[in-house]
Formats: sequence, structure tokens, C-alpha cells
Amino acid sequence: MSSPESFSVEVRDIMDLMAHSIDQGMSIHTLLSDLELPLDTLDDPSALIDMEDCWRIIIANQNAIQEESHLMSTRPLKRGTTRLVFSGLYHSKNLLEGLQVLAETYNVVHGGDYNFVRKHGNTLSFVVDDRDFHYQVVPNVFAIEFALLKVHCALSFLSGRQLKLVRMATKRAEMPRHHHHLKLFDTQLLLGQETYELAYQSDQAELPIQANHDIDIAGNIYAHYLSMLQSRPHGIYEDSFIQGVINTIKQGSAIEKTRSQESVAGQLDMSVATLRRRLSHQDTSFQKLLDKVNSELAVNDLHEQIAPEDVAERLGYSDIRSFKRAFKRWYGVSPSAYVRNHQLLR
Repeated sequence: MSSPESFSVEVRDIMDLMAHSIDQGMSIHTLLSDLELPLDTLDDPSALIDMEDCWRIIIANQNAIQEESHLMSTRPLKRGTTRLVFSGLYHSKNLLEGLQVLAETYNVVHGGDYNFVRKHGNTLSFVVDDRDFHYQVVPNVFAIEFALLKVHCALSFLSGRQLKLVRMATKRAEMPRHHHHLKLFDTQLLLGQETYELAYQSDQAELPIQANHDIDIAGNIYAHYLSMLQSRPHGIYEDSFIQGVINTIKQGSAIEKTRSQESVAGQLDMSVATLRRRLSHQDTSFQKLLDKVNSELAVNDLHEQIAPEDVAERLGYSDIRSFKRAFKRWYGVSPSAYVRNHQLLR
């Protein structure tokens, strides 16, 4: 992945998260082997693991034990819980409703009032208070940070932009090493707090989020993480015109030829020349935006268990080889390797 920044996690955080799974028989050797990662990847507690590999390892651990709390809760969370929680966003109209739905649904599956939304002054906060949570092992700070990372990335994906945070609060006593995962939030970090918090700028409360039943929200969290990093240096996708072009492309059909530059320009009531000129002023092009959309839709289709050949056709690629080359350029692996590495449910 090409990005001016890298984000990583210390091995000790990952191993602490999976400690109870290992005690119950989960094999690190098998997990790393299945992911085609070096078998010594998790040997050094102080080593840094790239966030992409960390995400894959965590998903693989959940798949191996068929449980999403990593066996830390006395109330087990079966595989598919995250998909269930995020499916509530299908009915949310804006960021405020989305945060409320997530808090309420998480509380239902956890069996307690541990999550809530608070609006105060210029902030709209998603708060996690786990002081009375039914842990069966020592509470794991990274587990909550990772859950909040999923929330932030999913809502950013559905709003079509990187949401702006005022602050992020964590119980972590000290900052991890350089290029750590918390930098992804791109905001002020408060350490040693009693609760966890994602505090958004309140003027984003009515920001529309777009979800339909053709989108696997939970399955797209990882894909959006990559897309957000790739787009962040320029920040162009926050522009309303750019977002309108992106949405028009997404709503089109390659088969029906409604995703072409000519068709999109027509739907936006402008000439192709005007469309090109306005995109050029934003230091981008129609092909770049089409490429961005295709990169997101491709992984969404793979998570929907659509064969790579059919994905290629749906996205308008002339043949499967062209699609495979594009996918490898986006994510560094082939479509089949992506399916295997992320252990997509069958």
C-alpha cells in the first residue's frame, strides 16, 4: 500500500488480546501459517506489526475460536456479532442516529449499558464505560481501542469522508511507540481516562450516512481503512462536488454503461469538458475517482462471496486479468489471496 504514513501495533498488544484464546488451544503457528506470515512474527513483544497484518491476525483469531470477544467476556459473542451490530446502520439517516444505533445494539449484545452517545457543546461523543463490564479476564485496553477504530472507519466509510474528531480518550496509561494505531484517529489523544470516547465535531451530527442492503458494512471496514489512508494526503474527498461524482459513479452500472465519464457528466447536468476541468482544479480526474470506487466495490463484492470473474464483469473490466492487476495495485495481493488471507465466511 502506498501511503506517506504507516500505522502499527506492538506485538505485546496483539498477544495480550489473544492470550485467553491461546490458553484455550488456539494455535499461533497455525494462524500465522494460514495467513502466510513468518512464523516468528509474534515472537518479539516489542516489535511493531503493520496495522494491516494486525487486522488480519485479529480476524483470523476470531474465526479460529468462533467468538468475537476473544474469550474475554463471560457473555460470549458468536461470529457474526459485528455484522449484526453494524447492520443497524442500514436504517440510520445521519451520524447522530448511526452512533445511537451502534451504542444501543452493542448494549443489547453485551447485556448492559456500557455504551452511550453524549452531545455537549461542540462535541458529539460515543462513550464506552466498561468499569462494570463482565470480563472473565483482565480488561484489555487495545480491544476497546480496536473496537472504536472499527466504529470510526465504518462511519467514515458510510459518510464518504474521514470524519473529524475533537479528541479520542483511552484508559491507556502511556503512548505506544511511533506510528502507532491511535494516530489513525488524527486528533488529540487523552490518556489515563476512566472511560473511552470518540468525540466528533457536533456540526457533523446531521451529516448523512448512506447504507443500503447491497453493502456489507462490516466486511468493508478493513477495505475502507486502506482507502482512507490512500486518500487522506489531499483530503479532496471531503469536497461536496467530488463526493457527488463518487456517489454518481457508485450508483451507476458498468453493464448498462452508466458509469462512464460521459454518463456521469450528463447525470450531473454538465459537459464532459466541464467535469474534467472541475476535477482537474481539485487535482484529480474521473479515472482516479472511478479507480477509488472500484477498489471499494471490489472488496465489498468479495465479502458478498461473488466470484472474482463476476466482480470483474460488474465493475466493467475487459477481462479477469485486468481486474487482477488493478486489485493487486490497490491491495498488494490478488483477489483470491485477499479472500484467503481474510478468511471470508462461506
